[in-house]
Amino acid sequence: MNAPGRQAAQASEQDATLIATPGVTHERAAPATISGGAALSSVPGSGERQVLAKRYEIIALLGAGGMGTVYRARDLELEETVALKVLRRELVDAPGILDRFRREVKLARRVTHRNVARVFDIGEHEGEKFLTMEFIDGESLAAVLAREGALPLARALEIARAIAEGLESAHTAGVVHRDLKPDNVLLAKDGRVVLTDFGIARAAVAGASSTMGGLLGTPAYMAPEQVEGRADVDGRADVYAFGALLFELFTGERAWPGDSPFAVASARLLAPPPDPRHRKHRLPDAHAELVMRCLARRPEDRPASFEQIVALLDALVHAPPSPTLLTASRPAPPISAGTGHTPAPGEKTVAVLPFRNAGAPDDDYLAEELTDDLIDALSMTRGLKVRSRGTVLRFRGSGQDPREIGRELGVQVVVEGSVRRARGSVRISARLVSVADGFQLWAKRFDRPEQEVLSINDEVARAIAEALTLAGAAASRDAPSNPAAIDLYIRARHEFRKFWPQHVARAVELYEQALALAPDDPMILSGLASALARRSFHAGDGDFAKARRIAEQAIAAAPGLGEAHLALGSVLFHTGDPAAATRELRHATSRSPGLADAHAALGRILVEAGAVDEGIRRLEVALSLDPETPNARLEIGRALALLGRWDEADAELEKLRGHDDAFAFWTGRARTALWRRQPALAEAYLVEIGEDERTLRIPQMMLKLARGRSIPAEISAQIDALSGAVGGTNRRRAFFLQMRAEIMGFIDDTEGAITAIERSVEAGLLDRLWLERCPLLDAARAHPGYAAPHAEVKRRSEEILAAYRAG
Repeated sequence: MNAPGRQAAQASEQDATLIATPGVTHERAAPATISGGAALSSVPGSGERQVLAKRYEIIALLGAGGMGTVYRARDLELEETVALKVLRRELVDAPGILDRFRREVKLARRVTHRNVARVFDIGEHEGEKFLTMEFIDGESLAAVLAREGALPLARALEIARAIAEGLESAHTAGVVHRDLKPDNVLLAKDGRVVLTDFGIARAAVAGASSTMGGLLGTPAYMAPEQVEGRADVDGRADVYAFGALLFELFTGERAWPGDSPFAVASARLLAPPPDPRHRKHRLPDAHAELVMRCLARRPEDRPASFEQIVALLDALVHAPPSPTLLTASRPAPPISAGTGHTPAPGEKTVAVLPFRNAGAPDDDYLAEELTDDLIDALSMTRGLKVRSRGTVLRFRGSGQDPREIGRELGVQVVVEGSVRRARGSVRISARLVSVADGFQLWAKRFDRPEQEVLSINDEVARAIAEALTLAGAAASRDAPSNPAAIDLYIRARHEFRKFWPQHVARAVELYEQALALAPDDPMILSGLASALARRSFHAGDGDFAKARRIAEQAIAAAPGLGEAHLALGSVLFHTGDPAAATRELRHATSRSPGLADAHAALGRILVEAGAVDEGIRRLEVALSLDPETPNARLEIGRALALLGRWDEADAELEKLRGHDDAFAFWTGRARTALWRRQPALAEAYLVEIGEDERTLRIPQMMLKLARGRSIPAEISAQIDALSGAVGGTNRRRAFFLQMRAEIMGFIDDTEGAITAIERSVEAGLLDRLWLERCPLLDAARAHPGYAAPHAEVKRRSEEILAAYRAG
């Protein structure tokens, strides 16, 4: 299984056991209480954190799993850092379970090996039970495997030996882990390999829910006797889990993959363990035999102890290298966008809820843009998955409890805030809250001059990254110092997001006013260049040269600014240099992974160039970042239709119904009705549109044609106007000539279709997918005149793909 597949399987198993903890009250006053109607303006000016049991100050979120949520905390009495795990309520509410936890923790404290994290104590805070443990500064083995895949054999053996030594020490002390897995192995920055959660699994069995038949564990690593629910589970179950873990270290894949926890757990009862030599990484026989012995179905067939396993590992370390061993190749990483709904191991998930405007109603735009800006900033934080603006927008003004929203969105933490502007200053209040238990990780109120509004968002993003123990927060921006320029920039961006010509024209005006006040600001320059490029596409006002000059000025001022590369890429694409545009868009997505428009633009280019799967993947990333990304869903539906996957295309296009972009919806519907030659469907669509809807004249024209076999006079005139002296860019002209070619193909005018194709190629057509797959061009593709334009489009597509791969 590749890395993305393994991540999905791991997330699936975690979801099978992860249940949010019910709400709690807090030791502090109103600001720490998380509720839908909390007054954020009351948050004090200093960062405020939750304190549990009047002793442990919550500093940061470390992670969450089947047992509960883990925080880095400060022991205020001993002035030491500890790991604090808040246990799931369902694990501790059963009668007698706390006594059992105490016995197991007392037993686990006897293990004092350097490869085992110490367990300190059990505590309680207003109904919430927690454990305190040794804090290990590092990352989980699960995160390393998700990122790197199969480890080099020497490194894998080093880690495996440390794990085995820790387990040997624990078993000698009479302690069995019972939930050994990569998530419970930490790789410390100082080189230690440390096992965590000793004693907890055994104690939790009595309090487990009905999940997996009352068993507690992780299906991919459970021994057969655990799956069967036998009462005599002993240290040999840890040996089996160690074998599954060793399999993953050596191969980069799970021994028992799958999406269903029940199927994964029961697979080992129905089939022998898989041979790691049959996976894509060639493994020496001795290494594979150790894995197979540990994964033996019967406990008595496994190595008798971890002392024996350590000796076997030592023998592997000193064995001569195998001449047949291939170098482990690393799986290609997934497209990174800082967002998405399935986090990889070690990643954190967050939703920024719409900021509340506590000022004048005219300042609603400021609250909206600060929310979007913070989402953008957090999406550039490595290891953080951020829910998109479109996903959280529906909760604006809902009054719903933020923790309920967080559970609905499937995130670990939520950010909520408010903004109020008055007399040249701005007050922004924000706080970060854990969804599982309601603990406040960070809160602060900023009272600053108006020109610092974007800098405050950068500071909030850094504080959130720190509270989530993430080191990759986005760098601070050099925002304009002129408050009027900042306000104009925010207003312009607000208009630009609305996409349509009247809003884009207004955005250009606002950006130009902002630039007059801050002539060298790269953010304003980038925004203006993108707005000019979009306006030129819509209206053909000849501003592409100006847009290119401004975009290049922005890149010169800030080479690392993704928005600047996006602006230049847009200009190059519309002015006939798609390969150079592809390079710039690759720069944009690498520098700013959260730029939905950059992913969408790349996706459209790749789909047209014939790299359909990769293009659709880029378009889906764009939609995950911003579900309202213009035309992204339309392009996915079009691509699926051209591939003949009609049911999938219909389902994708149907998602556009009811959105503001009626033109995109009906154009997609009209084209697919035309391609399929379905007059009854076209007639039904025309009835739904209505004959008098002038803004939809293009899809109306296509539907009128699709319901018959001839071109009415008025439609013929529209075709000539649209595909002839059309204002705007070559890209726009090429599109309307594509439409003409389709219409000619529909009425069986092959010569007319070839002429339209030739003219479209002259205008810069690069849509290889359409040219090779559109059903209406079947006859044209058999015509002798097809070869030359097809060869030119193929050449262009190959240049684009070469530029993309070079990136």
